[in-house]
Amino acid sequence: MSVDAVTDDEVARLRRELERLRTENHRLSRLLDLRGQDTTPAPEQLAAIATPGPVTKASPVREKLAFYVNLFRGRRDAYAKRWENDRLGTAGWSPTVAGGWRKGMDRRTAAYLPLTPEVVAAHLVGDVFMGLYPLLTDNSCHFLAADFDGSTAMLDALAYCKAARATGVPAALEISQSGRGAHAWIFFTDPIPAATARSVGTVPVA
Repeated sequence: MSVDAVTDDEVARLRRELERLRTENHRLSRLLDLRGQDTTPAPEQLAAIATPGPVTKASPVREKLAFYVNLFRGRRDAYAKRWENDRLGTAGWSPTVAGGWRKGMDRRTAAYLPLTPEVVAAHLVGDVFMGLYPLLTDNSCHFLAADFDGSTAMLDALAYCKAARATGVPAALEISQSGRGAHAWIFFTDPIPAATARSVGTVPVA
């Protein structure tokens, strides 16, 4: 393309793209300054963890299970299970009910299976893929998770955790199962209204 053939619209588009790249470069340069200490909870934040308290690799299985159940507290009267259809190449989640979930089933009369320690244990060893329902019947919750995807997922998640710590909110970072995304978890010592939890979760990105 000759110089004479470049239109004003094309020049404007290239300038916008240049500005976008400069902004992105500046953002990534700042994220590269992140250090481990920026995303590690402060001692006073760790001290706020509710009982039964931290466990170690040497802790008995029952203590590890109790700690997990205490941390990820959702509804106990129902849970979800992941399903896969190899023929169609699809996958998803559905409530776990007696006899299995079927298309067209009435949710109001379905016999939902409760979340038990045995189900949680099976999930942790990989026998089943279990999903929690964090939103309780009174519209409160014990935790929330921020989901990050895309090419800058890890950098964005690290920046989120850094901002959370700066505002006094401890956040735990986890790499997603695919390895291409990340989750930032925020746990509450007591259940709080879901609307409040959402507000707390968006403070680091405000």
